[in-house]
Amino acid sequence: MGDVLLNILLMLVLTIAFMIVLSRVGNRFLGVHIGFVRLVLAGLIGLAAELGFESAFVWGKQDYSLALLPLQIGIVFLVAIAFLVIAELLVPSGSLPRPDRWIPSLKAQASRTRRYAEVSRIAVRNGLVAVRPTADRSTAGRTERAQQARALRGALEEAGGAFVKLGQLLSTRNDLLPQEYLDELARLQQRVAPAPWPDVRTLLETELGGPLEQFFSSFDQTPLAAASIGQVHRATLIAGQSVAVKVQRPGIVPLVERDLDIVRRLATRFEQTTTWGQDLGARDLAESFAESLHDELDYRIEAGNMTAMAETQARHPASERVGIPAHFPELCTSKVLVLELVEGDTLSDSRALDAHSDAERAALATRLLRSTLTQILDDGVFHADLHPGNIILRSDGELVLLDFGSVGRLDSELRAQIGGVLLAFYRGDAGAFADALLGFVELPDEIDETALRRQIGVFVAAKLGPGASIDVTVFTEMMRMLTANRIAVPSELALAFRAVATLEGTLRRLSPTFDILSEASAYASERVTQGFNPTAMFTTLSDEVTALLPIVRRIPRQIDRLTGALADGRLSVNVRLFADRRDRELINGLVNLIAATVLAAAFGIIAAMLLISDGGPQITPELSLFQIFGYLVAVLSGLLTLRVLFDVFRIRQRH
Repeated sequence: MGDVLLNILLMLVLTIAFMIVLSRVGNRFLGVHIGFVRLVLAGLIGLAAELGFESAFVWGKQDYSLALLPLQIGIVFLVAIAFLVIAELLVPSGSLPRPDRWIPSLKAQASRTRRYAEVSRIAVRNGLVAVRPTADRSTAGRTERAQQARALRGALEEAGGAFVKLGQLLSTRNDLLPQEYLDELARLQQRVAPAPWPDVRTLLETELGGPLEQFFSSFDQTPLAAASIGQVHRATLIAGQSVAVKVQRPGIVPLVERDLDIVRRLATRFEQTTTWGQDLGARDLAESFAESLHDELDYRIEAGNMTAMAETQARHPASERVGIPAHFPELCTSKVLVLELVEGDTLSDSRALDAHSDAERAALATRLLRSTLTQILDDGVFHADLHPGNIILRSDGELVLLDFGSVGRLDSELRAQIGGVLLAFYRGDAGAFADALLGFVELPDEIDETALRRQIGVFVAAKLGPGASIDVTVFTEMMRMLTANRIAVPSELALAFRAVATLEGTLRRLSPTFDILSEASAYASERVTQGFNPTAMFTTLSDEVTALLPIVRRIPRQIDRLTGALADGRLSVNVRLFADRRDRELINGLVNLIAATVLAAAFGIIAAMLLISDGGPQITPELSLFQIFGYLVAVLSGLLTLRVLFDVFRIRQRH
């Protein structure tokens, strides 16, 4: 009995040592990090399997041979690795929270489940469960899409929270949704009751670091507007300025995160189970939406956008300048934004335009269009969501922009590339437009570039030729043309196009007779003409020479090296077949997989031959030395087989 206890103690010590070793080699063998809990479970299961072996071959025997020790250790390794492989395939590392996070995770899961059930009931009540989007261009198809769009808008409004924001984002995605959906989603409203004033006051004082009376001489407790993320109050600073205080709804962040989690899960399900979800790119769309909404939750980002746009607008000529509200950085935090109170009506309110003549409204439309194009082409900072509700028309005729949560930023190279695309587009120059567009995107290897250029030429001629009138459908069809040719549209280009497409509807509301194509063409012609004046040409030449100087300096040195190598007979061309890291990783993975498979099969055959052999000295009455070797080789074969199976299943999961 004492020998048995000693043996168990020895195996326990070896198991602990094994777990330490396993934690080191886990990344090498399985390519994953092994957590402590999973490591302990693997060790205990391996020890239990080894004790089962001992009960059959060791306990109750008179003599114990140390020749069995390698086999016992091998059993622990084999069973532990098998457990880790199965656990990793069923429950990948990182998919479960740490034990100390289980209770908070269960609470979050319960909250998410309740919200998920609520959203599901709303979807069923609005008839969205059996909806299948149709591409039928007939009158019946348009009617069906309009009904589906109304049901979707009603469901999003009823769900509230992040779902309203999702609908507002989708209403600008003319590259993804039919026009019936865009029109309906553009009417989304947020019917949200204001947050309780005591909670709002507590948040304000916490963020500002003192009582409200320390910063404001008056503060209206009734908000001017309330939305799902925040609400706006009228207030007066101690110095006497009238301000608008935008404050985040207390406790909204966990609720937004919960809704975003549901949106991601629904998007994943739609993309995996529906063709239209795959075509829409539901998961990428959900991630883009989540990133945008996270930025919107931090008011410091919006304050920074306001600062950048105010600086660039100051450089605009008066005919292209729009107003940017001043804000007070010392009173702005991630949850509070204090800015100048702008008096006036938004363009979505018909009263804003009643006092202005048609000529004045056309002039305002021209100013807004030119300002937006200058923001994109010169400033590199542009407002990407210029719908009528985000523009105020003051009584003095000045246009003032609001809501800077969605602002695009472009570096000088991107500005030049997008400028080439937009200016060629507005000039109706099919060749220049195709060159600029195809130089900006990455073409698939199998695409017929000649046919694509011909398709682009036909599109430009049909949409921008004589008698044409530009509207939002032009951008929609252009984006779909690129998508149909499996061309990934760069996010910067898509954002610029969406900004212009959203602006188009605002310009139509501002001046129904405004000819966008003519005005944009005139702007493009002016840009081209300005590029040929002496000052602009000198600036362009100076920039190009400055960029070329480092290359010119290196040319003599490179020529000297090349001629020297040629004269000495050392000139050679180095071609690497697997220069791309991904190619090397693929070949290396395949070679390793084949080698492990061959070794596993070879060890399995050797193990079978040794196990059926009668040769070798008897170590125990039941086992010979050859049989013990056979079991050890079988363990090696099992380990390699597990590694092969793990790699195969992991590759399938990735694809």
